[in-house]
Amino acid sequence: MIIGTIHNSSRYYYLGEGVKLALKYLAGHENELENLSAGKYEIDGDNVNFSVSEFQAAKPEEKFFETHDEHIDIHVTLKGSEWYGYAPAEKMKNEKDHSVEKDNRHFYDKPEDALFFRAIPGHFLIFMPEDAHKAAFTMDEQGPVKKIVMKVKI
Repeated sequence: MIIGTIHNSSRYYYLGEGVKLALKYLAGHENELENLSAGKYEIDGDNVNFSVSEFQAAKPEEKFFETHDEHIDIHVTLKGSEWYGYAPAEKMKNEKDHSVEKDNRHFYDKPEDALFFRAIPGHFLIFMPEDAHKAAFTMDEQGPVKKIVMKVKI
């Protein structure tokens, strides 16, 4: 897992062409991201794309850890308060469900050594396939959130 600022995103271009394209898009549109409408956007077809969503942050127990086999995730919270959980994927043993089409594995696990933190607008979080992550919840008062999730095919 990597946490960085959109302003300094060029430091992570070494992670590959797909990640570079995604981060260049974020940096090049930094002042416009908040104005994007909910929906799916393509940067490089199925190789690099992203979704913008707006939702009410859930309670922590309503969300599950997940991993992806075929994609790197890049999350950007644009508005509101959103919390994340992180744990190494090898700690996850109790699979809830698996969708090959959506490239999602969800887990019932609640690892004792998981890290939890709040995302701040202006930052991005990169989750590799070995990074189990839990998103879209709050430890604070529930409220509206707007975010981007970029998918980079590996």
